[in-house]
Amino acid sequence: MKTTRENIYNLPNFLSLYRLLSVPFLFYVAYTGNEKLFFYWFLINMFTDALDGFIARRFHMQTQLGAKLDSLADFTMYLAGMYGLIHLKWDVLETYRYSFYLLVFYYIFIDLFALMKFKEISSLHLISSKLNGLIQGLFFLLLFTWGSYPALYWLMFGLASFSFVENMYFLIKLKKMRSNLKGLFWTRS
Repeated sequence: MKTTRENIYNLPNFLSLYRLLSVPFLFYVAYTGNEKLFFYWFLINMFTDALDGFIARRFHMQTQLGAKLDSLADFTMYLAGMYGLIHLKWDVLETYRYSFYLLVFYYIFIDLFALMKFKEISSLHLISSKLNGLIQGLFFLLLFTWGSYPALYWLMFGLASFSFVENMYFLIKLKKMRSNLKGLFWTRS
């Protein structure tokens, strides 16, 4: 049986690695209270997150390492984003504090569960997770530029709740970690 090696030295993997390495600086910038720099840097990282996935799919550069690296970068970016929101925008988010804590719980629990079961973080990349990331990015963008939009927050919360349930369904059902699943509506029984 012939095996092939993945070319892990590609642009999508380098973009994911950049995001991963930039996270300590994002934490520092949020900690120092530099809201503008935090916002712009986080925005650039959100753009590179979308770009690495697009390039990987469009130019057939998807690798197992890339899926795991992207997931790890996403997880750490999420933590940095939550820290930044709490540290820089708590005056707005305090109104939603219990549901916001639940959002943080969702994201952390999915990866903790995957770590316990598969010894690696989740790299399912479900469509609901991608859509949720897009809505979260829009919420983040609007919050830092024009203020809070409660309807967008609750849309984000509802989609995050659905995505959490869908992710947990697959994590419980799967025997081994898989990457790049689409979701419940695309899975055959």
